[in-house]
Amino acid sequence: MIYAWIKHLHIATVAFNIGFFILRYYWMLARSPLASQRWARHVSVFNDTLLLIAGIALAVLSAQYPFQAPWLSAKLLGLLAYILFGTLALKRGRHRPARIACGLIALLCAAYIVAAARYRSPLLPGPWY
Repeated sequence: MIYAWIKHLHIATVAFNIGFFILRYYWMLARSPLASQRWARHVSVFNDTLLLIAGIALAVLSAQYPFQAPWLSAKLLGLLAYILFGTLALKRGRHRPARIACGLIALLCAAYIVAAARYRSPLLPGPWY
């Protein structure tokens, strides 16, 4: 029962994280002052903390750990890439074209993470043609 609750919390925080990143990315593209508001960063950090806690709890409860379960290792590496490119897109990118590209790459990383979790495989299924 607790596993299901934590899994739903994890999925909800993932959905919020991606949606809120898209919103902040849009604000950056539109040059809105909302993109740099302190409350937006605090909401993001709070959600990220819940996401991390739920993810660790799921790993412990299911006894699946990074470097033991290949799909979980892939998710972790995808997460690091998502954080890196997301940070470059929203804050650290020096030039607008670079920030735009980094935001798109961050969204691709997020899609990969979700797919790796969905299929529990580091390799995405389906034909590649």
